[in-house]
Amino acid sequence: MSDGTKQCLLCGDPQQPSAVMSEAATALKDVGVSVSEMEWESDLSAAAFRDITMDMESRGPNDFDPAELIRNIKDVQFLIVHKAPVSRDVIEAGNELEVVAAARGGTENIDIDAATEHDVTVLHAPGRNADAVADYAVSFGLAAHREIPQFVRSTGSGGWNLTFDPDGLPRDVRSLTIGVVGLGNIGRGVVQRWQGFEPEVIGHDPYVDDEVIKQLGAQPADFAMTLKKADILTLHVRLSEETKHLIDAEALSIMKESAMVVNTARGGLIDTDALVSALENREIHSAALDVFAEEPLPESHPLLDLDNVLLTPHTAGSTRDAVANGSKIVISDLRAILAGENPTHHLN
Repeated sequence: MSDGTKQCLLCGDPQQPSAVMSEAATALKDVGVSVSEMEWESDLSAAAFRDITMDMESRGPNDFDPAELIRNIKDVQFLIVHKAPVSRDVIEAGNELEVVAAARGGTENIDIDAATEHDVTVLHAPGRNADAVADYAVSFGLAAHREIPQFVRSTGSGGWNLTFDPDGLPRDVRSLTIGVVGLGNIGRGVVQRWQGFEPEVIGHDPYVDDEVIKQLGAQPADFAMTLKKADILTLHVRLSEETKHLIDAEALSIMKESAMVVNTARGGLIDTDALVSALENREIHSAALDVFAEEPLPESHPLLDLDNVLLTPHTAGSTRDAVANGSKIVISDLRAILAGENPTHHLN
């Protein structure tokens, strides 16, 4: 702009409206940045928005109509989006664009190569929902272990189910072994939360030193030992070619018959067919799943017919604070850039 004022465009969507971003953007206004707002696909239903964003995560941003963003990007230096597509066309239309920021951990909706070619810095917000997912993973595991959802359903329908056979009762949590696979931000939070219940906690992450794992309060173990010892196995790793079907038929065969699998990370970490078979045949005790290889689950999915699995709709990371944290993280990095410092969460 002619007066030298930096402009920031907040592009909200049905999951993270620009009004939520605007609360965090006060920190930009405080240092003289002019902030404007727009919405992307604000009229879509939750289901329709989920479908279009899942499609984008697999296809990337360049197959989506950029017209709406292009109309608003002129003279903007900072663009903050949640899931709106920042395609090559958008970046090339941004005649003064300096930074594109995704107020989320993933950046599948941003053409990072195009941004890099045009000297546009890409920021993101890893760990924005780490507390939310860690809270949920532990709560999910506890609820499943004590069969709380089953008791709620039974009692609510007039039942009064109590088992006095000692062999049919759950064990105290402090007598269990919790196996945590993956010790990034979320996995570390899970270790911390489980420690309050005083079980044995073992941790596996080939990218984290054993001494660091011990400092976190867990005992390091290789993958096979973690599978063998865990009463509750909880997954917190990224999905990649290396980790796809990390929990397959072989891994499940190593686990105790009394063991439970908790997955709040990515559905593709588990071979679903192998898990269904293990649950049907009582080769493991149960599973608590918030994520699936296919989402939403089709009506005919075999998981829906099992009585030893808890299913929730990919909601572990969904809290009010997690939504707000994404904008706070990237705006903190924008403040650093404005101060001539290096941002913490940049991708190029």
